[in-house]
Amino acid sequence: MTFPVGLRGRVTAVALLLIPIILLINFVVGPLIEAYTGHTDDIVAMQEDIIRYRRVIGELPSLKAAAARLEQAKPLAPFLLTGSNAAIAAAGLQRRLQDVAKEHGVRIVSLRVQPPVPEGPLERISVQARLQANGRGLRDALYGLEAGTPYLFVDSLNINTGARRRGSNYDNLQVRMTLSGLRTPDRNKGAGATNG
Repeated sequence: MTFPVGLRGRVTAVALLLIPIILLINFVVGPLIEAYTGHTDDIVAMQEDIIRYRRVIGELPSLKAAAARLEQAKPLAPFLLTGSNAAIAAAGLQRRLQDVAKEHGVRIVSLRVQPPVPEGPLERISVQARLQANGRGLRDALYGLEAGTPYLFVDSLNINTGARRRGSNYDNLQVRMTLSGLRTPDRNKGAGATNG
């Protein structure tokens, strides 16, 4: 095999020399540089994360102090049922229903306390009630229950009328409802389970 001579031979020799160099750069050096810069970006991102985490950790004592002040201030207390345990809170809920019913001429047929149910950081205390009322008394009683404090919620409401007679103005409504309120649960769950 003979190689070209002169200018054409020199160009061919340079091309044969450059081809392995170009292949080496494209398939070995290039990927190594990309991997290095990729790892460098990852290291920079991790360093930024470490700085952010250190800042958050530095804020931890002030956040704990703020949480303790909030716990001590108890800003939700006026809106929650009171009582040292679930049974006392349920009794307070029943008393509130009885007071509002008496005030608006609603007759309580029966009351039944439901077991407490966790509701996020709070506990839901519920009472199922059967009532007899006229339309205006029921309306005013429902408003009185939901508009005051502590906050109470009518979770379910079923209203049946007696046999409708000519000229009846809904004076004999049969009502089934579930009324509930929220309270701060007992710190000692064992005591709450035995008391409630």
